[in-house]
Amino acid sequence: MKHPFKNIGLSISVLSLSLVLGCTEAVIPEPEKLADKGALVLVGGALAGSNAAVYQRFIELAGGELQARIAVIPAASGQPVKYFKQFQQDMQRYGLDEDQMTLFQVAVSDDKNTKDIDESQWRRGATDIKLAEQLSQFTAVWFLGGDQLNITATLAPDGQHSVLLDAIWALYQRGGVVGGTSAGAAMMSDVMIAAGDSWGALTAGTTDSYNGMQDQENGPLMLAKGLGFFPHAIIDQHFDRKARFGRLIVAAELNKATFPMGFGIDENTALVYTAHNNSAQVIGAGAVTAIDVSNARRLENPHGYHIENVRVSVMQGGDYYHFDTEQFVANPLKSATVGHEYLNLAKPVVSGVFSRNSRLKDLLTFDLLDNKGATEVVSYLHQGQGNGFTLRFSQDEYTTGYWQYLDGLLDSGSAFGVKLDIIPTEFSITPLPAATATAAVTTE
Repeated sequence: MKHPFKNIGLSISVLSLSLVLGCTEAVIPEPEKLADKGALVLVGGALAGSNAAVYQRFIELAGGELQARIAVIPAASGQPVKYFKQFQQDMQRYGLDEDQMTLFQVAVSDDKNTKDIDESQWRRGATDIKLAEQLSQFTAVWFLGGDQLNITATLAPDGQHSVLLDAIWALYQRGGVVGGTSAGAAMMSDVMIAAGDSWGALTAGTTDSYNGMQDQENGPLMLAKGLGFFPHAIIDQHFDRKARFGRLIVAAELNKATFPMGFGIDENTALVYTAHNNSAQVIGAGAVTAIDVSNARRLENPHGYHIENVRVSVMQGGDYYHFDTEQFVANPLKSATVGHEYLNLAKPVVSGVFSRNSRLKDLLTFDLLDNKGATEVVSYLHQGQGNGFTLRFSQDEYTTGYWQYLDGLLDSGSAFGVKLDIIPTEFSITPLPAATATAAVTTE
């Protein structure tokens, strides 16, 4: 049985436009599963061209500047050629030649901005045997962002592997790297989050209805079958800006028997997984938030979604997670905060945009774990009136934290094993007369 939450220690070591034509259909059985040797680079979206850490790591895993050959799959994108060229230009900034990247014609819809190309004709590109065979000459695959359902619809229609998907798996199993941003990260897990937001997931549950990209911004949680490259957890992306940790908790709890963990990746940030040591590291500008519901308890409550003992961990600035030992390991440049706290605030203010640490990673690393005046912080999710949620974050004997100033990242904190309870709450907000310019808030 899994340990309730393994204590976390500080490690002293660091682990270390070419268009392809043709379309031939064939039905080939899925290959026998081999031991994976490759790597995954999962980016949370909005990858900046200046993010040297992510681009250089991807190139390194692809064989280096001289050996890297990257197949770019634009299936998710509504503008395949445009964003391929952008990726190509970004890679050239880091030493690759233009011809080291090849656009594979796999897409769903036509981009009206490319008058001479009808990308909708690329819908069956993943069934092209000649295209799939070409992957034997490549060291890496990169998935552009967009709509993750378009990726699975083209590469694994009706849940069946296309010949191109089999070829991508073969590349990964022989030691290549598979990467992607936004939708290209979301599809990496076996259980794929396709749509919805935190409020919709917590209040309305799940849905099978999908009406396009707008559904990714709000509404109930939609889950679908992903491509399964990342074997350990459910992936979410755009995590910090879109506050998606509520929907990731719901997704993990619904799949608790098989995937009780979820990893939410911030924008301009990557989770780099290496199969040979079964570990993942966080690089880039933001954080990766790990959700663990292994020992969480879902309570029946007529007033809304109620769950206790969710474990939340924030990794950034070179932190690792080792799946074999189930341990988070902080970057060795960081110092412990628990027992060496900087702040001493009894009741840190949490009030949305007027809070100094309104983002989840800052709330946990600064107001909770680097603050000896409080052992819990409370936040709220509501629409002003009626039912909402109290989010109670607390530390206990399983909780540890670290901090370091890292060049380019400013403060880089870590929060491992924070306890979270989500409690249904009724809110009533009554504006006071204009002269006071204040509002009265009561919660029950």
